[in-house]
Amino acid sequence: MIDFYEGLSQNLKASLLVIVGLIVFLTVFGKKAGNLDPRDKPRGVLFVLIFVVDTINNFIRDFYGTKWRTYAPILTAIFLYLAFANTASLFGLAAPLANMSIALSFSAIAFFTIQISGIIVRNPLNRLKDLSSPNVLLLPLNLVGEISTPVAMGLRLFGNLLSGSVMAVVVYNLLDPFSSTLITLAVLHPIFNIGFGLIQAMVYFMLLTIFLSMAIEEPEVAPDKS
Repeated sequence: MIDFYEGLSQNLKASLLVIVGLIVFLTVFGKKAGNLDPRDKPRGVLFVLIFVVDTINNFIRDFYGTKWRTYAPILTAIFLYLAFANTASLFGLAAPLANMSIALSFSAIAFFTIQISGIIVRNPLNRLKDLSSPNVLLLPLNLVGEISTPVAMGLRLFGNLLSGSVMAVVVYNLLDPFSSTLITLAVLHPIFNIGFGLIQAMVYFMLLTIFLSMAIEEPEVAPDKS
């Protein structure tokens, strides 16, 4: 097991550490939230965590209505992973999403989540009709769109984080003659990491939420004019 871990790239190691850290963090604070007296106000990290989860749930509820509890866990887990993974360099770790394979794995997650949910909710025949709309001749183009959309989402993560890292290095080098290394690390580094990281996590989360809701949405029935 140790040899396997040592053979991984720095990005994959960082990804595993983020996952393990999230499991421990959410398990500990999840138990604290479950044991919290409803009459007591949460404080500190627990307050922030409850606020974030509640905000995400409200956002998901607007798209999924009564089905929001089915999709909230996976969407929340993806957002939290991306938020921590995209800011991992603040803790001295390599950015997991700077690895193309990890970024494209999120394309696979998006694709299978959308397609499997659409098939389960709409049933296979109706899902095929959705992909054949408005004309069966457009089925190949619609299939290409279903594949290219999640691939583009994964590549967006990789490209934006990589470009953000490049921009940060350029800015650091430009400011190096005018500012100390301490100021650069203490002020600019967190701004770039938190800014780029959280924005990309939110963009991916919102896109997946929207495309998934479209896949399971019931088509509007035209009113009977007779």
